[in-house]
Amino acid sequence: MTGAQALKYQRVAGLIERQIASGLLPAGGRAPSVRTLARNAGVSIATVNQAYGLLERRGLLEARPRSGFFVAGAARHGLALPESARPRARRPRSVAAEAVDAVRASLRRPEVLSLGSAVTRFSSRLDARLNRLTRQVLRECPGLPNELSVPPGDEALRRVVARRLGMLGMAVDPEHVVITAGTMDAIVLSLGVLCQPGDTVLVESPTYFGILQAVEHLRLKVVEVANRPGLGIDVDGVASQLARGGVAAALLMPNFNNPTGALTADRDKRRLLEVLARAGVPVIEDDIYGDLHFGGERPRPLGALMAPEHAGTAVVTCGSVSKTIALGYRIGWAVSPAYAADLARAKFCTAVGCPGLQQRVLARYLEDGGYDRYLRQLQEALAVDRDRYRDAIARWFPPGTRVSDPDGGVVLWVQLPDGLDGESLFRRALDQGIGIAPGLIFSAKAGYRQYVRLSLGAGWTPAVEEALRRLGGLAVGAR
Repeated sequence: MTGAQALKYQRVAGLIERQIASGLLPAGGRAPSVRTLARNAGVSIATVNQAYGLLERRGLLEARPRSGFFVAGAARHGLALPESARPRARRPRSVAAEAVDAVRASLRRPEVLSLGSAVTRFSSRLDARLNRLTRQVLRECPGLPNELSVPPGDEALRRVVARRLGMLGMAVDPEHVVITAGTMDAIVLSLGVLCQPGDTVLVESPTYFGILQAVEHLRLKVVEVANRPGLGIDVDGVASQLARGGVAAALLMPNFNNPTGALTADRDKRRLLEVLARAGVPVIEDDIYGDLHFGGERPRPLGALMAPEHAGTAVVTCGSVSKTIALGYRIGWAVSPAYAADLARAKFCTAVGCPGLQQRVLARYLEDGGYDRYLRQLQEALAVDRDRYRDAIARWFPPGTRVSDPDGGVVLWVQLPDGLDGESLFRRALDQGIGIAPGLIFSAKAGYRQYVRLSLGAGWTPAVEEALRRLGGLAVGAR
């Protein structure tokens, strides 16, 4: 299957999914016939069959012999999205630090089934392929493990990263790419280049707790703007904060925020760049989940939307392969025409360089075309599991539970009914060998105490299904 064919059937599937979501195709209603949809969409019957097969695997359609396809009775859109308002903190920030330590400790316990770690176990499918490439690279370059790969990093890998970003509309020179030890390393280096201790950084609320830890470690301050489930970054809130002055940099995740999963629309991304440019504030973009979209087209990073009127700001695009290819390789990148030299210098000062062998293996893998085929399989698997998790939550969690409905990424943001505390549920679940992430760690003010984050990365197994049932039982029992 070619890449163009794959995108075509995903676009057709997205068309039907949007009609289901809007109610144009109600539960129990008949979907357009294969021939009708092929004619109206201008695609082949084989493409429609692939699209309908995908929607059937995701539980949105069901096939009836000699009758065609019908919208499944239990659509995944029955659960309400979490509320956008940020709850007020009731306890000091130190409580969140203790919770972060407890979450990290749980990841080291092999007996704990982790439903809160935002990684994908699917990448283990690549182990054999990566191991073969490693042996091949070592045969060709047996001395590579003893060669130092100084910043900006392996040239072949920088070329392929630049080329892939170029396909999204970014004008990237390989010299603007600095290889890092994952996305967090790229973010920390960028903060160090753009900020001084005591400076203020604008972040989303909620946001990944590792970002908050990095900001605190660098002795920076934060101001928060809302990231709204289903909508993304509150651009008006960004403009309001910037108008007050004193912001040294923005650190944002427009593509599938962690933990809300929200995707900020392109029109809002452009407005975001406009308000940042007017204020003269640079932005660090965490684009780690951009490749994990469930639709036909990958959402564009901010750097791909830059226009002459945005010249007043600079974008540092941060990404890695940690969520898609190899978590343990710890290879990522920071891309910036304006700050590449400063980032390379900072990388040399902090760690001298990154492992050369892993860089060369990843460059080889990304160049051979297999990555995009693997991504399509991973995207489909995550979309199917999103629906399974949401169905399980609707079935077993207490009435009034709200859940995000992301179109990409690996996490679900769950708002518990009034009176339930996410940290308490986290502690009780951990006692039963189930790991989740309490909501209070995703805010600098220890808010979101009524929330928890779940990860789709564990896949769907009988053990995961049972863990979700027990987790729901703990939540019901706590009311």
